[in-house]
Amino acid sequence: MQFLLGIGERKSKRIQAEEKIMAWTELNFGKHSGKTLPQVIFIDVDWFFHSIDENYWRTRKEYINEVKELFNKVRKIRIPQTEGTERKEAEYSIHPSYNTFSNMEIVPITKPPHQGSTMTFRKNVIDLMVPRTISQYDKSGNKRMIKILKHYVFGDENIRLTKAKCESFFDNPDNFDMESDK
Repeated sequence: MQFLLGIGERKSKRIQAEEKIMAWTELNFGKHSGKTLPQVIFIDVDWFFHSIDENYWRTRKEYINEVKELFNKVRKIRIPQTEGTERKEAEYSIHPSYNTFSNMEIVPITKPPHQGSTMTFRKNVIDLMVPRTISQYDKSGNKRMIKILKHYVFGDENIRLTKAKCESFFDNPDNFDMESDK
């Protein structure tokens, strides 16, 4: 992801709100041809990260702005909060035997850390790159992470997202905490 260094530059909320909605481009190559990148993320987020690692985008400059925007957003998805309840954060679990992503739960910030053989860590955002950070290749962990995201954000882990719904999710700045460092 070397060529994407520097894309994590922060923008103020005012600037984010003024930005236009992205006109997402359909891919014209590979197994996801005909789909937009927001669709691909909900279908095969592992492929998205792999495409960055393998520099697919160096020769496909027409997609580079979308890739950069999405790379930042998938790492900083705002945790749904309920007004009048305690603030929540994401607790990520690592499988003790396989050292791969195991689970993510949204928990109150005051809940004590998990005790037991499963290692956990917390973030104040949902970060879709966590499974790949734990283990470079973890297709099932990435699929599990998307199901968990769908559960917490859309209320149904099995929801079938339309192209419009995928794109709308990534167009809405309220879905992201771009100021987050954790």
